[in-house]
Amino acid sequence: MEVILASQSPRRLTLLQGAGLAVEVRPQHIDETISHGETVSETVSRLSREKALACAAAGDIPIIAADTLVAIHGRAFGQPADLDEARQMLEELSGQTHQVLTGVAVRIGELMLCEQVATSVRFRKLCSTEISTYLAHNEVLDKAGGYAVQGGAASFIEAIDGPLDNVIGLPICTTMRMIEQIKAMEQKR
Repeated sequence: MEVILASQSPRRLTLLQGAGLAVEVRPQHIDETISHGETVSETVSRLSREKALACAAAGDIPIIAADTLVAIHGRAFGQPADLDEARQMLEELSGQTHQVLTGVAVRIGELMLCEQVATSVRFRKLCSTEISTYLAHNEVLDKAGGYAVQGGAASFIEAIDGPLDNVIGLPICTTMRMIEQIKAMEQKR
């Protein structure tokens, strides 16, 4: 099955290809500023919808858009601007449980489904040296919260409650179900 991914995330692409989909990548560049008074949950849902709507329709090919944020104490951590911000994020996540929230939107033409998946992640207490080593040897600036569970940050994690692929960037089981649902809706039109 062919789909369009409205994202430049190589992790989302890999997850979709791993599910057997033929993926055309069409990144959408929208303003990802968190609106005043908006919760993290509201933000990921809104941004995934906006990305899906920004992508030009392609007949009956499903468009998949997603947005992932890390949330702790009601604050959102997106992609760090620099290594100093990544360090601050990791220091705050150290020894804490945080949520990884992903909003997923699947669209065909004017039809759109939106869902959200949350995964709880508990980090062990990290020392300054291991944070420095991690930042020196891993690409972190394109990762929400400044870490990648599929990379060196796997050793930071004491527990995960929820889908691991959500932490990577796309809850693939939810996404596949949404694709099937929207294709069924499209066929009934």
